[in-house]
Amino acid sequence: MKLANRIRLIREACRLTQSEVAYRCGITPSALGQIERKAGKATFETLEKIAEAIGVSVSFLVDINNKEYVEKNKL
Repeated sequence: MKLANRIRLIREACRLTQSEVAYRCGITPSALGQIERKAGKATFETLEKIAEAIGVSVSFLVDINNKEYVEKNKL
C-alpha cells in the first residue's frame, strides 16, 4: 500500500473529509487532495499534521505495510 492511499483510507475510516483534515492541518483541501493522489509531495511537518488530524502517529501513518487500522475499521 502506498503512503498516499494509506492516508486516504485512514482518513475515510475516521469519517473525515479532505476539507476537515486540511483545515486541521492548516493546508488547502486541494493540497491534501494532491498528497492523497501522489501528485503532491508532503514534508515531514505536513505528515505530522496529517497524522495528528486523523488521530494516528507518524510512524503508524508511514508504516505502509501495516493494514491494521483499516482492517479494524472494515475498509
